[in-house]
Amino acid sequence: MTQRDIPSHIKRRLRQEACFGCCVCGHPFIEYHHIIPFSEARSHNASDMMILCPIHHHQCTVGALDTTRQLAAKSSPFNCTRGFANGQFVTSSTVIAIEAGSIQFIGAGFKLIVDGEPLLAIRSDSEGHLLLTVELYSSTDELLLSIRDNEWIAGDPLPWDLEFGYNRLLLRSAARQIALQIDARSLPVAITGDLWRRNQRFSIGRSSLHFDGEVQNVGFANLGLVAMSLVADTTQRSFTLSPDTRLKGGMMVSWPDPAERLQKGIEGFVALCKRAHLGRNERCPCGSGHKVKACHPEYCA
Repeated sequence: MTQRDIPSHIKRRLRQEACFGCCVCGHPFIEYHHIIPFSEARSHNASDMMILCPIHHHQCTVGALDTTRQLAAKSSPFNCTRGFANGQFVTSSTVIAIEAGSIQFIGAGFKLIVDGEPLLAIRSDSEGHLLLTVELYSSTDELLLSIRDNEWIAGDPLPWDLEFGYNRLLLRSAARQIALQIDARSLPVAITGDLWRRNQRFSIGRSSLHFDGEVQNVGFANLGLVAMSLVADTTQRSFTLSPDTRLKGGMMVSWPDPAERLQKGIEGFVALCKRAHLGRNERCPCGSGHKVKACHPEYCA
């Protein structure tokens, strides 16, 4: 057993008891902290653990936050005592809908993939909490940070500036440049940012989605992409739209009005779900985290 081998049910209990944010500040990106150091206890006991943002985790590790204050924060987590004022990151929609520029992505989460590696994905768990996975690289292909399902896996948190509130977050680099911005206060969830991998740049603006680098001058605007991912192959210098394999297909929706385009995209996703005849115990590709039998029948009948 190692410090990283925390059972999934322990992680789930710790997230739930802290209302899905850092016990001290509510930060939605978290690490798992042993109040009694793992080197002493050699166990993962939820009663002696808590979730913290990378900054407060570091402060606990170096002794800037003593055990008394750690236990106080565990017993009264920031988000729980303030009614999710800051760290709550949820969606009330049954289907994940993402808007990047003027492109709407419907279904199984929004994915940017370079050479088989997802750089950005958003899904939700069975309780509707949004889970972000992002791999941020520099233009010279140095890994800056890695976040998987809101867990901060790698990268020094100190150069980063994170602003967050109810259903929104803004991540800036040390150069004060916006790396990623997410606004989930309404449907669809809006994303802007600038991502790099292997000399490939994904620039997500407010009005367009543009790729440049090894795969050059690819841009999209005013489209709905249903159950599809964006895939770049830098070795072949190629770019493709890849459908969700569970649905055995995807579709594009071209419609001038964004609200009507979104509705048509959701209707298209419903049709794909029904046509795929997924088993009732399979995970629904809508991105909700539910099994098909537990999902809303309108989408997974």
